[in-house]
Amino acid sequence: MKKHTLGLSIATILLLAACGGGGSDDNNPADPNNGGSNNNTPSVPKISSPAAPTNKVSGTYQGKAYIIPVNGGTGKAENIGGNNIATPTISGQQIATEIPNISGGGMTFISNSNIFGKSYRFFVASGRNELPNSRFGYINEGDKDYIFSHGTLTTNMPTSGTAKYSGEAVLGRSASGTLGTANITADFGQKTLAGSITRSKDSDINFNQIDLNATISGNSFSGDGAVKANGNFYGNNAAEVGGIFHDTTQNLYGSFGAKRASN
Repeated sequence: MKKHTLGLSIATILLLAACGGGGSDDNNPADPNNGGSNNNTPSVPKISSPAAPTNKVSGTYQGKAYIIPVNGGTGKAENIGGNNIATPTISGQQIATEIPNISGGGMTFISNSNIFGKSYRFFVASGRNELPNSRFGYINEGDKDYIFSHGTLTTNMPTSGTAKYSGEAVLGRSASGTLGTANITADFGQKTLAGSITRSKDSDINFNQIDLNATISGNSFSGDGAVKANGNFYGNNAAEVGGIFHDTTQNLYGSFGAKRASN
């Protein structure tokens, strides 16, 4: 997957510099589990992981989403569907994943900024150039965090062989988070998915490696271990993979998107 400095567009970088948003300059950020002082990882009560989504949806673009209250309480997971990849409908609300005149083809990352009169506490969304068949992101709207992955579901899933995927992730809690690196391996014959979310050079909080293990069923996957994971394969011949996850040990929610390596 071709990197674009984690996909940040020049316009977004300039915006962050002007507004003071984005990551921290601290070279030794606090671990989210140790009660450190880094404001990007506030201490919040641990909540139960939402049950895997079971609701039926339709639409050109489909996927998964978490809706998590910022101030604690039990969130929920749901299947999402719609006809506009840039505006998924999550829990009955349209969530814009692009900001006019700001979002480009790469990843958009905005934190604690005011843009055209609207306040953004945390807004991260992938762009059309990185993953042509899907989008993923983590967007705060009011008292809720919307964490999602959706796209054009694969209709011709491979039935044998393995594939490796590389991409990016966004993770955090309570309207605050960071970027990470996603590496995924799918075994289509054994119907298993394994992968990891790790810190990247642009991660501005510490977190331990998050290991994903899931079972593939059709064009979807789900895992119910210490890390809950749900997602889908997107595009022709499972060209992309993406999903949502909750690390119950570190109490971190996130989403990821990754592109299949050339064979």
